[in-house]
Amino acid sequence: MTAYILICLSWAIFGAFHSLTATHWFKHLSFRYISQPYYRLLYNGLSIFTFIPVIQTLRLAPAEPVYDWLGSVWIGGYLMAVGAFLALVALRKYDLAEFIGWPIDHPTAANGQLQQTGLFKYVRHPLYLGTLISLAGLIAFQPYWKNLLFSLAAFGYIRIGIFYEERKLVETFGWQYIHYRQRVPMLVPTF
Repeated sequence: MTAYILICLSWAIFGAFHSLTATHWFKHLSFRYISQPYYRLLYNGLSIFTFIPVIQTLRLAPAEPVYDWLGSVWIGGYLMAVGAFLALVALRKYDLAEFIGWPIDHPTAANGQLQQTGLFKYVRHPLYLGTLISLAGLIAFQPYWKNLLFSLAAFGYIRIGIFYEERKLVETFGWQYIHYRQRVPMLVPTF
């Protein structure tokens, strides 16, 4: 039971730290000590570093099945592959150097356009959708309590992250994003 509490606790600590470092306050505070182009690189580095305990608690937790079914390599593998594919397709619409925080000029970021093509015309957060489908695949592949708790915590964090991300997008794009949000669903596509 302690291992499961540690999974949830490590997610909570990661989420709090990750959310704090994403605020405008932290961003402007960091500009006092590092050059602005390096902020995103610092942010991603801190995110990776603080995610290590989350992975460690998952790895160390016992593999106790949720129910009698022991999972399916085929169903789990298929869902994980579909989720990874969606995430990769979504990433193609980003300037990856800017996304990672590589400190160079980013002409695609400078144009300030709201992305509404590709998967973004079906869901507002295709990268998160791919992640959630992959997590569902993990549960189908190995239906263990640790994977279920890990995935539920990830879903909770993603949902909270979407709330704050969309607030920033409304600040950045204004009515353009509000209209986009009214037309396009958050995570579950409608065709």
